[in-house]
Amino acid sequence: MYQGHDLTDEECGHLARILLAARRVNLRHQFFGWVHGPVQALVPHEILLCGLADDSGYLLHERFTACRYFRDDHFHRVIHPGTGLIAQLSREWAHTGEPRFIDAMPHDAEGWHARLVDLELKNVAFHGLFWTHGHLKGYASFSRVRVPMDGRLALYIDLLMPHLLSTLARVLASEARAQGASRRQTGIVTAREIEVLAWVRDGKTNDEIAEILGLSMLTVKNHLRHAMKKLVVRTRGQAVAKAIALGVLRAQGIRDSAE
Repeated sequence: MYQGHDLTDEECGHLARILLAARRVNLRHQFFGWVHGPVQALVPHEILLCGLADDSGYLLHERFTACRYFRDDHFHRVIHPGTGLIAQLSREWAHTGEPRFIDAMPHDAEGWHARLVDLELKNVAFHGLFWTHGHLKGYASFSRVRVPMDGRLALYIDLLMPHLLSTLARVLASEARAQGASRRQTGIVTAREIEVLAWVRDGKTNDEIAEILGLSMLTVKNHLRHAMKKLVVRTRGQAVAKAIALGVLRAQGIRDSAE
């Protein structure tokens, strides 16, 4: 798939600057500056979604985007463990272990164009890394990429993957240390918190959940905040995904399952 295995002097210079800059990344905002700074020289993009598997195999998803059109709803749909784009790309990537590119044209037979437009991604360059037992260790998914989806891009992403994920792991470890004991106090998600997460899974807003459950908006927000803290996640979508992965929440509602 790769068009030659040699880098030009200019490409070597870009790669060296990327790797040297990575050594100074320890915080989330530094990671954002790195991927939207030096990394752009080889992989110019607007949206980076990436993830690392924790000790239990659960994927911790992160996003680093400069695109104002890519919102929370898009992110939650993309990382959904059952129907999300990342889950599908991970399965397809696992067959070859090579970068997976989607640069769909209008009216493509598989319907990729409509799906990527709906998710505000435009295109996708996906790659991952395996654990020694053959499961996914982590992934990176670049979107709104502004160079041809060719073998050269595949080579760049293949070279960058180990460094990108190791740098992300350092950032997440730094955050875990900073949060200290409060992060380790996972606790048990209550029945009411699971009920709220179920409605989040079904696409309801906080206002709608409050009306359905007969609660105040503040109470709904508090339930979500407590659930996210206990599940050690940062967003509503991650809370739903982890609750599903842990088996405390169904992947689909009863009505969806019946359909």
